[in-house]
Amino acid sequence: MIGSLNNSAPYHNLILTGSVGSRVNPTGALIAKRLGTLFINLDTELQTREGYSADDLRGLFGEARLKRLETELCREFALRRGAVISVNAPTLVDMENRERLLSSGPVLILTCMLNEALRRLYVAQGARFHDPKVRGASLNALRRDAQVLQIPDLPRLDTTRLSIEQTADNAIVFWRTRETVTDR
Repeated sequence: MIGSLNNSAPYHNLILTGSVGSRVNPTGALIAKRLGTLFINLDTELQTREGYSADDLRGLFGEARLKRLETELCREFALRRGAVISVNAPTLVDMENRERLLSSGPVLILTCMLNEALRRLYVAQGARFHDPKVRGASLNALRRDAQVLQIPDLPRLDTTRLSIEQTADNAIVFWRTRETVTDR
């Protein structure tokens, strides 16, 4: 399948989101690498620019400031073309951010079954996963991220039984298919 993909990114952006454990960032980075395009992660960009993580910004300056910064970044991202953009689910739940990002390209929600998400979290966190606080934070993140699944008409890709490479292949096909549909 990889041989059938050419190495240029579509004109419009691909916006990826998903729950903890669905491997959005590794998938987005692999897609960008394969197609020779830019991969942008909203949370990383926020931390780079502001010097604080989203949780720290929320704690120090409040939810309103965090939302304003996320909205500014979404405006900037929507001006780009041919990029793979990873945004967290709560940012995409915000209607203004969602509409702005959708105007720049298709959104794909990466999902996985709960037991697989927990297994992936366990593998990633190791012994820390046994700490009730760490496990509780992970479960809260899963609940928070599930909000995006309530938005109708957003395509989903179940990554439960897919490797990162297979997920990237499917996402590239989705992106290219959406590009030809939107160009007509």
